[in-house]
Amino acid sequence: MKRYRLTLAFLITLLCSCAAAPESIRDVRDLCQNHAFYLNAQTASADLLTAAAQQQMDEDYNIIHFSVWHQSEPFHALPHRIIQDFDKFALRRGYGENKKLHPPSWIRGLRQNANLDVFPNRVGRGITIRNTDLRVLPTSSPHFYDRDGDAWAWPFDNLQRSTVAVNTPLYICHTSRNGAWLLVETSFTFGWLPAQDVATVDDEFIQTWETGRYGVITRDFTTVHDERGRFLIQTFVGHLFPLLEAADGRLQLLVAVADENRNAAVRRGYVSADSAAPKPLRLTAVNAARIANEMIGEPYGWGGMYGRRDCSSMTRDFFAVFGIWLPRHSEDQVREAGEFIDLADLPPREKERTILEKGVPYLSLLWRKGHVMLYIGKWEGRTLIFHNIWGVRTKDLRGREGRKIIGQAVITTLEPGRELRDIDSAAGSLLQNITAMNILLPPRQLDEP
Repeated sequence: MKRYRLTLAFLITLLCSCAAAPESIRDVRDLCQNHAFYLNAQTASADLLTAAAQQQMDEDYNIIHFSVWHQSEPFHALPHRIIQDFDKFALRRGYGENKKLHPPSWIRGLRQNANLDVFPNRVGRGITIRNTDLRVLPTSSPHFYDRDGDAWAWPFDNLQRSTVAVNTPLYICHTSRNGAWLLVETSFTFGWLPAQDVATVDDEFIQTWETGRYGVITRDFTTVHDERGRFLIQTFVGHLFPLLEAADGRLQLLVAVADENRNAAVRRGYVSADSAAPKPLRLTAVNAARIANEMIGEPYGWGGMYGRRDCSSMTRDFFAVFGIWLPRHSEDQVREAGEFIDLADLPPREKERTILEKGVPYLSLLWRKGHVMLYIGKWEGRTLIFHNIWGVRTKDLRGREGRKIIGQAVITTLEPGRELRDIDSAAGSLLQNITAMNILLPPRQLDEP
């Protein structure tokens, strides 16, 4: 009988341990994933920025966005940086899409095609004519540090630097030997783009394009059509175009396409007013919730892969709608604008108290190394954040690192996955590892009582 009881107990334990864990973490299951749910009806329409402050930030945005058309030499794409990229992957060749180790000839071939002995061999200005990927090396093939797993392998392609939106201004620095790749700078980073995704621009085009009046896309997967209803381009939240007119329930925009000589030509495009707005959209809680809801549940896309967003591209596109420019890298976003608040030396509960006391919902960023989050307010006494996150770090009994995959843009507390038995309490807790907050207010408004 005793042996029977022991066997039964063992079977029950075994069955419990084998039971399927919930697909989503508790925060995602229990917290309403609708930003409008958390709005305060009395303050939802109040301005988060003064009109003057938002106008100044929007003007600054435009200056930075078009700055690459007004530079005379490379600013970011410097020879030593480019060479460092090749040297890095020569030392650690990594794995390709077939899970095979890249042969030494792989990096040698890329270096030869890069033709860096004559860098820069082309200087000019351009514009993207489709949504495209900016690569660390002139190749669309991936590089993974590991053949398996999700921490060092798929989907973390080390050669993916960023996605670049259609009709983004470019400074062209260099052309690959075979002409298939261009080394370019954008206002936020540099890298290699497929030449077929770029058209060149001249002074006349730039004068036409820089009107000072712009429209911004407010809904993902928005199609811009020409006057006959034919497809021109597909756009996403935060994409920017010169605005000609906003009337009769639609916006008339300028769209750049390539002519037969790969020069940029201007077309007129039309989009519903439900999917775009004159930039900047007034920054209120209700408008912030509306834009954030366009991104809620969006699958995670490392470096913008597959036309998706990672944590910093989500915050960047979110704020673009309101005329607030952010760098591309998460750490730069929290350090290069607004009011920086150091949280590194505070204990976890003191961090949360500081965030709740000083944070401005939908206007404050939180940062831990490698991850940026948007503070959106509090619920039942806890901090709420909106972020596009790959997963929560876990560690098994053998000390092996893993992830509880979230893989999408979600609303959570600062302790997502705290209910997991194998959560890595040291590395997995956002609250424990957050080191900074940034309130994206201009200096003048920060000084106001």
